[in-house]
Amino acid sequence: MFLEILAYEAFKGNKPSTNFKPSSFVRVAQAINEKFGTECEPNHVDNYLRTNKNNWPIIQNLRVKSEFQWDHNLKMITIVQKEVYDEEIMVQPTHDKYLNKKIEMYGELALVAGQFGDIDLPPLGDVDFSTELDDSNDNTKKGIEDPSRFNRKQSHATNKDDRLSQNQLVFVELYKEVMEVEGFDEATLAYAFDNLVDKERVAKTFIVKSAKLKKLWLINFLNKR
Repeated sequence: MFLEILAYEAFKGNKPSTNFKPSSFVRVAQAINEKFGTECEPNHVDNYLRTNKNNWPIIQNLRVKSEFQWDHNLKMITIVQKEVYDEEIMVQPTHDKYLNKKIEMYGELALVAGQFGDIDLPPLGDVDFSTELDDSNDNTKKGIEDPSRFNRKQSHATNKDDRLSQNQLVFVELYKEVMEVEGFDEATLAYAFDNLVDKERVAKTFIVKSAKLKKLWLINFLNKR
């Protein structure tokens, strides 16, 4: 549940860089406490996030390691040769949990621990995301606000959420279009995607190009590296 809610926070735009806003930790802790009646604190969420951030580079390195294979559909790192698997586990026993088995909630993990990585829409499942906080202020405000001021703030927040949702949908569509280009390995396409997300105008024109022009753009882009 930690990972699901954090992924939802990232999807909403509450992870402007590699770090989440403090209010996201508060929101996750409150949701956990409401659902399970526990005493989860924001620092517990932060510690959980740190653990996942430490695991993420390990997964990415294993994905591209020689004689290892990455199944994009199953989200699984596979090793066909038993001797290669045994050698890896002998050197790094903790890597066993990432090999020859599906990496659960990989899309959510990519949103939470990575930058853009493997962007998927986070499944909301049965998680209750009704707990809402004002991201502009981590302290809870008490008292009654002027209704007109509240309406203006609500309208502004709605417009902001709409823009963030539109941006996320563009990222999802862009990722799909990039990864469908034939003739390149997955790591190369992911590298191109990471560069495109920082160039909104170029990204939008890439999406509408034909398959042939997309491939030509990628060839030119990679030659300039």
